[in-house]
Amino acid sequence: MFTSLRQAMLWLHSVLGLGCAGLLFVAFFMGSLALYDSELDRWMLPQTRLPEAAAELSLDRQVRPLVEPLIAGRALEQWYVELPSSRVPLLRLQTWDLQGEGHSWFIDPGTGQLLAPAGSQGGDFFYRFHYRLHLNAGNLGLLLVGLASMVGLLVISAGLLIHVRLFKDFFSFRPHQSPRRLLDLHNLSGVFALPFFLVMLLSGLLVSFPLYLPAGILAAYQEQAGEFEHEARATFSRPAAGQAGSLASLDAMAAQARRHWQGGEPAFVRVWHPGDARAYVEIGRSLAQRLSLDAEALYFDGPSGQLLHQAGLKPAAATFSLLAGLHVAHFQQPLLRLLYFLGGVSGCLMLASGLLYWNAKRRLRLPQGRAGLCLMEALTASLVGGLPLATLAMLVANRLLPESLAQRADWEVWLFFGTWLSATLHSCFAVYRSDEHRAPWRAQCAAIALLALAAALLNWTSSGDHPLRTLTEGQGAVAGVDAALLLTALLATWAWTRQRRAQAAVLAFEVLEDA
Repeated sequence: MFTSLRQAMLWLHSVLGLGCAGLLFVAFFMGSLALYDSELDRWMLPQTRLPEAAAELSLDRQVRPLVEPLIAGRALEQWYVELPSSRVPLLRLQTWDLQGEGHSWFIDPGTGQLLAPAGSQGGDFFYRFHYRLHLNAGNLGLLLVGLASMVGLLVISAGLLIHVRLFKDFFSFRPHQSPRRLLDLHNLSGVFALPFFLVMLLSGLLVSFPLYLPAGILAAYQEQAGEFEHEARATFSRPAAGQAGSLASLDAMAAQARRHWQGGEPAFVRVWHPGDARAYVEIGRSLAQRLSLDAEALYFDGPSGQLLHQAGLKPAAATFSLLAGLHVAHFQQPLLRLLYFLGGVSGCLMLASGLLYWNAKRRLRLPQGRAGLCLMEALTASLVGGLPLATLAMLVANRLLPESLAQRADWEVWLFFGTWLSATLHSCFAVYRSDEHRAPWRAQCAAIALLALAAALLNWTSSGDHPLRTLTEGQGAVAGVDAALLLTALLATWAWTRQRRAQAAVLAFEVLEDA
């Protein structure tokens, strides 16, 4: 069937690539946005636009007086406080009662005021969508993304075997030769961030490995998978005594933790069995300056403040935490985060150009068009144009929907999917209606430019936070999102202009031929 290994790999690369390109495009696009989930939170939740804490918080004098009135008179299994950071300038308090029911509050650490209910999922929507696809039943979305990741690794391997002249292909770009320019862009974007793609796909599979292949864990722990997590993470636990007890100084415990971490700062404080004589306190290290997800948690006796246990990962678990940290990217180095974002954008370019090249090549072979070509053209437009449109529509809805609207966060999600579905239907209609079966790229570029500009202007008019104000008041996250929106509008306008010129050139050529 195949005359050479390269021909076989080319077939494998094309077939499997078409099969997983859609899911991987969604994962890369949403994953790129999720890198700035905290910044999107500041933009989508104006009540969280707080100044960065000027000094170190005292857990005893500033945090406990905020927490204790909220949990007074309630029997709790635990309460948890996430401390402010340079990217998240607020306190987050969560409590779980003895029945496992949880509650959450956001608190201004400067004033002690409870913030208004969110009314939006904020950047968390993009983070969860990139690996769950909003398909939570039976972990279907997670399984689909995992399958696409495994297939993606095969596609990349086949692509490397196809391009034996890897470095020559990397430096080849012929913008005036269509469809060769699409193939060159596909090769260029693929080689540019090749290590990033491999690390993201492999580490993404590793993070969810217990969900993909749970048989080994279940066989060894006899349906007690929680015990596996306890041993792997080297965590500590003990039951409550059922007798009242007091809590020692949290500041003293935090100071001891800093000495143990040699200057590392705490990221969270968790109090287990609060008010009990056998309460204990868990303090985790900040991941802001670290790649690994290992929080190096320390456990203290609640009444006495004595160190009880230090969570030390074994080599296998430490390696797992490092690879998971490379994927999740909790670190706060702006340059490294920007490189991750550029890698994600490169992945989107690689997938989009590959789909466009496949369509362009088939159009040359089938000038009259066929059902398969029309379907792929519509699906490509629904991904490359429809997904950004839906995202921008969600941001516009975030600024337009009234704060008092019931289920406001759900309305944002519904409008996201409604816009995406509308863009898909419009693409299908335009492709089948067009004589050349082409996607409505000009219309989508115009819509993207208008929505991006509208989102930036609506943020200004609805909150009063114009770019000059956000920069002077230290709201760099909000200014950064506005700048990204304006850049998106400019790029979409540029693309619309190029499409318009190309269409005008084609019409002029047809007129000359007719003459």
